[in-house]
Amino acid sequence: MSCIDDVEDRVGRLFTALALVALLLMSISPSTVAADGPDSTQVVRSAQLVRPVILPVVGPLTDPRAEVSGLTWKGDTLIVLPQDPELFGHDDVLGFFIIPKQEILDAISDADRSSNSETNSRADNPIDPRQIKCIAPGLARIIRGFDGLEAIGVQGNRCYMTIEAKDDTSMAGYLICGQFDMTQNLVRMDMAQLTAIPMGLNIHNIAEESLVIDGSRIITLSEANGRNCNPEPRAKTFDEKTNFLGSLPFPNIEYRVTDATALDEDRRFWVLNYFFPPEREKLQVGKDPEISRFGRPPGQDTEGCVERLLELRITEHETIVRTNTPPLYLELRPDGVCRNWEALVRLDNAGFLVMTDQYPGTLLAFVPNPYH
Repeated sequence: MSCIDDVEDRVGRLFTALALVALLLMSISPSTVAADGPDSTQVVRSAQLVRPVILPVVGPLTDPRAEVSGLTWKGDTLIVLPQDPELFGHDDVLGFFIIPKQEILDAISDADRSSNSETNSRADNPIDPRQIKCIAPGLARIIRGFDGLEAIGVQGNRCYMTIEAKDDTSMAGYLICGQFDMTQNLVRMDMAQLTAIPMGLNIHNIAEESLVIDGSRIITLSEANGRNCNPEPRAKTFDEKTNFLGSLPFPNIEYRVTDATALDEDRRFWVLNYFFPPEREKLQVGKDPEISRFGRPPGQDTEGCVERLLELRITEHETIVRTNTPPLYLELRPDGVCRNWEALVRLDNAGFLVMTDQYPGTLLAFVPNPYH
């Protein structure tokens, strides 16, 4: 063997040894954790901060009293659920709204991301949601203490909604089912398929704010899941006729969980996670596991608003877990005013659409997803 061959041989062995050491260090490094998906490990990344793109909206839905509480897709049509649909209807007819996807895509394409502001309502082509009818005979009369609609989901032609009620000194929640008639753009609720949701806790103005459809199973999620106020949260499950089936373990998430997306093919979904600082005592806010796990992006302090999205997954063991995907924080307003994001859907693979209730007004925004 020549001197050159000998040197190359030793260099090769050295690189092999270094590669093995690197693999060993990666296997024990705290920067890796057990994956929630098919991969054995996944590097923990930092929380991301994105600026929501506010989309101009006109028409009756801009009335803050609409208090938008849910979003869902019916094909390429976005259904917008007001918490108080009686505001846009009469007698047994409730008022919902729909927006074609193409109008939303056009608005995003036209948005000037560098100068976009929440007060910019002079866009040349603002989104004008169209009102549709929901027939729900006697809904407010049948449910004692009816306080509004909170979540909506569509499976085929079936439409599911959760209802919040204040029953004397306690909170109550209900699941109701109906049919969506695309030819007439009409939702007709079946008052015979109205089921009480076991609440599990009693906190003023806290109910089942989110709804996920898993095949033929409907899953509702509580708004409060923090460790101090709800040590062992459970997601409630129902069959397609709204019969109660049982519950699934749910992770402790501080602050409020206000809405959820549909499941993807891996049974993953995202939830809106919102904190309004004056509710710290009411929600018995504890240590935020997201901060210790993923850190905090710039501009997010410990005393201010929290506006973020978290990814969860339903496992093969019938448990809902927090995935290894870091939180997606929304850039806060410079004036410190919190935006109560109450409604959430995916927008293809590009990101999400979110809407607020009456605080600080009706806002519709596109949130890019940097993880795709």
